[in-house]
Amino acid sequence: MIFHGCNVPEGIGVKANETTLRGLIGGEQQLLVPLYQRPYSWEREQLATLWNDIELQADRIEQGKDNSHFLGSVVLAPGPENSPGRSQWLVVDGQQRLTTLMVALCALRDHQVAEDPLHRDRINETHLINKFSPGDLRYRLLPTQVDRQAFKDCVEGQPFGDTDSRIAGAYQFFRAKLVAVDDPADPHDIARIESIVLNRLNLVQIVVEDDDNAFRIFESINNTGMRLSQVDLIRNYVFMHLPTRGQYVYDVHWLPMQKLLGPKGMDQLMYLALILDRGDEAQYNDTYRGHQELLRAVTMDNRNVEDRVENYVKDLARRARYLHQILEPSGKTEIDARLRFLNEWKGNTAYPVIMRLLELRDSGDATDDEIVEAQRYIESFLVRRLIGGVATGSLNKIFMRMTRELTDEKPADTLRAGLSPARLYWSSDERFREDIRSRAFYWQGRTAQQKLVLRRLEESYGAKEAVELSDKKITIEHVLPQSPTADWLDQLAPEGDAGRLHKELVHSLGNLTLSGYNSELGNMSFAKKRDFLSRSGLVMNQEIAKRERWGKTEIYSRADELASRAIEIWPSPMDVGPVGPSRDWTQLHAALAALPAGTWTTYGDLAELIGSHAVPVGAHLSTSQVFNAHRVLTVTGQVSKGFRWLDEEDDRDIHQVLRAEGIKLDDADRADPGQRISARELAELLDLPGALNLSEVELAADDDHADVGEHEKRFFQQLGDARGPQAAGAVSRLLDWWRGRGGEVQFGRSAGASCAPFVKHGGETLAMVRFYATTVEVPFGTLKKRAPFNDPILRDELRRRFNEAPGVELPSAKLELYPSFEIDLMVDEAVWDVAVACLDWCAAQMKTDGGPSTT
Repeated sequence: MIFHGCNVPEGIGVKANETTLRGLIGGEQQLLVPLYQRPYSWEREQLATLWNDIELQADRIEQGKDNSHFLGSVVLAPGPENSPGRSQWLVVDGQQRLTTLMVALCALRDHQVAEDPLHRDRINETHLINKFSPGDLRYRLLPTQVDRQAFKDCVEGQPFGDTDSRIAGAYQFFRAKLVAVDDPADPHDIARIESIVLNRLNLVQIVVEDDDNAFRIFESINNTGMRLSQVDLIRNYVFMHLPTRGQYVYDVHWLPMQKLLGPKGMDQLMYLALILDRGDEAQYNDTYRGHQELLRAVTMDNRNVEDRVENYVKDLARRARYLHQILEPSGKTEIDARLRFLNEWKGNTAYPVIMRLLELRDSGDATDDEIVEAQRYIESFLVRRLIGGVATGSLNKIFMRMTRELTDEKPADTLRAGLSPARLYWSSDERFREDIRSRAFYWQGRTAQQKLVLRRLEESYGAKEAVELSDKKITIEHVLPQSPTADWLDQLAPEGDAGRLHKELVHSLGNLTLSGYNSELGNMSFAKKRDFLSRSGLVMNQEIAKRERWGKTEIYSRADELASRAIEIWPSPMDVGPVGPSRDWTQLHAALAALPAGTWTTYGDLAELIGSHAVPVGAHLSTSQVFNAHRVLTVTGQVSKGFRWLDEEDDRDIHQVLRAEGIKLDDADRADPGQRISARELAELLDLPGALNLSEVELAADDDHADVGEHEKRFFQQLGDARGPQAAGAVSRLLDWWRGRGGEVQFGRSAGASCAPFVKHGGETLAMVRFYATTVEVPFGTLKKRAPFNDPILRDELRRRFNEAPGVELPSAKLELYPSFEIDLMVDEAVWDVAVACLDWCAAQMKTDGGPSTT
């Protein structure tokens, strides 16, 4: 028997009914995850998908729409303690989604407790615990042993003693999301989220009879073959209605469309077609069901059914041509040029609107000029939001809604008006100018997006030299360097506190440019940089070279000039409100909410992230109720001397609280530096991919170009100066060993010299460890995106192997980040041996994964 994709073996009796989380966990009962189940394993990708579904339902409630979302099935079998007086059930299938929802309830409880302590007992006793049951029977859900303690800590509201469990990460994820969506102007927003989790995520509950073998059911469920894709199901359903003309429709319409787009493009097309029909009501997971309903409407009248279905496929084929133009804009028109910009931007969320615009042009209801004007508004909306640091999570829904509003009546004006409401955060010219002046642009968006902004600005000078973004030598250059020398700080000192000014200015757009000389420029003096920049083919660099010095005045002056150009390039919205507050702390709050369990950060790291200084950051945290504010420490890892709990009645010892939360303190109450989350890692946690600007794109392989010898020489010079000849010798010996077995090495081009032994696997380069002048980094943040290390179990195995080295302790909380240890430890032969063994083990995993891999 099959229930919504859940296969149950023949001969096993089941009862199935649709329910919700509230119905599933209601009453005095327990859901027990058996031993044979794997540990809780959902990562941010799966959590984000669930959260998107929850947000979609929240929007629908606001719009007064009464519907729900199907989440999946849960298979239950009688548990060992099941009896007439006690209800206990084994969770045979569905434990991942069920555990996630229960963790989400814990996060909702703790978020609301800050406003009213009554929420603790209300949610606990209604949904999480059996108040009068003894021992483990107290918990309405009891995960498998590996995750049991972490889940208990979560339910009890205690610090996570076991930060290795992914339950801690899931809890932190939901706390961060709740902080982000909590609108002070809407007292019901969090209550809506709670209602959705409990009442609007539908589950199919499948209950197996008493005498069935639960493990046999589990084996059957987890050993099924490949399921049909949504495109496969739609195709089958379409041709089921074409008994006599199926072959003709397939040959003439469907097959050419399929060849044009390929499997991935077909998947996109089916979802986009549904959006064009339903707007923001379309759901990707229900694409097949949506097309099924559309086709039922088409075939409701029994007359000329095959004609109508053929026309349905013709419409899909027509839209396939629009999508192909979007994905591969090969023409020389302005429309195609702007489509290429959108694709380089990775602006997939705007595709539904572009599809509608191309449709209007095709039908004669819009001119080419109107389409170009609409594209300008889309580009401006994306760029102004990026520079303003606005989160991209809502973009998909914004553009989905717009598809319904675009008609043959002045589509460009309609689009501009539809994107202009203040709640959509398309900044006014005044706000845009201020954002360019003060925002930390380097942390906003992907590197390619930052380069596109700078390229557009360069083109505004009438430059004759095209900026080729595919050239890896072209990188984003900080004129005022990220690691300033004493001379640079002396140059800033006359204009104020040099350290504070550096943090405020260094990542702002006024201080950034494009250059092919990043490694050569580094942190050299401005006088020397001027020489390089004056010889650049880029006009913006020649303009910088005209300056006699480079400090606060010059950076703000350039920012103002760039802002004037940007306002001309990217038009403003209609009738937006005032500029708003001088400092937006949203990104800081989001960063603290995203801190993994057992980690801490500093005032300086937060200041660097948002383009501020440690002093105003500290002042804000000392006067505002901010989640995880107590985990912000000084640069030495100590609690600030002026730290006080905001609640005057809170008499907890802050050091005991930090220790209970998994942060290790030494005898002087200094936090373990290995548990510190840097500004770069905070940016990674917030999905601000400017954090990755220190990754592979700035590394050069042994055989890449002739300058590799210079990069290597610079690396060892910096390493020797920072840590002495013994550390340099140990790293040199490791690289010789790696090369001796046929391996290759990359050396960094940026000012902070680095190197990395790497493996070539599946056509990609994979660096498993990176050496800097003072530290050795294990780049889990990069590894998690590449097979086989996209498997968290393998990454954790690598972490444990490194931790076998004396003095090395990489925290599990950083399995998606960039933990490091002091490079001095490499001098110890035992540490060196472990590092070599880890590289060997990683190379072996590449080969086991099915390669090819080379070392």
